[in-house]
Amino acid sequence: MKKYLPATVFIISISGIITSCGNRPKPEEPRQWTLTDSLLRTLVVDTATSKPVDGEIYLTGKISENEDKTARIFPMVSGIVTEVKVHSGDFVQKGQVLAVLKSPEMAGFTADQRINASEMQTAKRNLEVAESFYKSGLNSQRDYEEAKNNYDKAVASYHKSSAVLDINGGEHKTSYFIKAPVPGFVISKRAAESQQWRADNSDPIFVVADLNNVWAIINVFESDIASVHEGDEVQMTTLSYPDKVFTGKISKIYNVLDPENKVMKARVVVDNPGYLLKPEMFVRIRAQRKADSNMVSIPSRGIIFDHDKYYVLVLTNDKVRVAIREIKISRTVEDRAFIASGLKDGDRIIASRQVFIYDTLSDQQ
Repeated sequence: MKKYLPATVFIISISGIITSCGNRPKPEEPRQWTLTDSLLRTLVVDTATSKPVDGEIYLTGKISENEDKTARIFPMVSGIVTEVKVHSGDFVQKGQVLAVLKSPEMAGFTADQRINASEMQTAKRNLEVAESFYKSGLNSQRDYEEAKNNYDKAVASYHKSSAVLDINGGEHKTSYFIKAPVPGFVISKRAAESQQWRADNSDPIFVVADLNNVWAIINVFESDIASVHEGDEVQMTTLSYPDKVFTGKISKIYNVLDPENKVMKARVVVDNPGYLLKPEMFVRIRAQRKADSNMVSIPSRGIIFDHDKYYVLVLTNDKVRVAIREIKISRTVEDRAFIASGLKDGDRIIASRQVFIYDTLSDQQ
């Protein structure tokens, strides 16, 4: 006689909603799952917010010296360069001699001052004599006033010649010393020994710039003009330092188009610690594109990709029920996704352990 073991009944307990073939929700209804309080406290939850649809635009430009901290040096006399004391790229202090010109004009300025000094002394003696004679009655008032006027003219001529000599570097006989008016780097040098230099030359003989901060002059194409505004923050990279990002703000927009390449120029002031950025250096710029319309967005960390579709886990109003919701992504900017459909402003999205919860909920369907 055969013996049969009694049937064993297995009871499976699932934390969450228990479904059967008879009460399975329709496919279009959100699939839900109940969270325990302990699990809910360990989860990161993001909130969907409506904000302008930002994008990125990529521009090009070059580094230029800060014009507000740059000195273009023009000698005020003509002459022959007898000595050049610096070279391009050198750092110079304020008042440092950059070059020496031998100039006949300096000799003329020195002679004029000495002649005017002598004439002033002569006029002073004549005034003293005229004043003495006038007080003793040996001279008329007219003679005294004429002597005084001559003295005043001689004093004025002396001060004028002294000022001219001082502006041109002081009493240096035939030498004119070209000095740096500001501290900085020599970024342009046109002086060479034995070179003849004219005072009406249109190019500066030296350009000295403070490079502690520089300008990035960027090119804005017509299609991007509406997206660029003063005050916008930008990020820049260079060929020399591809892994280093320089940041700055657009401080000025030149509201005209360059007739040659049909671009509008914009200026960014960039701090330059260590003088890494050099004038004429090529830069690539990344800026945010501003839009007038708003769209719901969430951080990308809460999005689940499954079977060529995107999903998120949404906490329902009772804050312990979870629904799987399919979404459509319009665009992603850095770590934020803009949602075309599937979410509304204020929806709360699970942003940690979401894959585990998604798989558990999917297995129950």
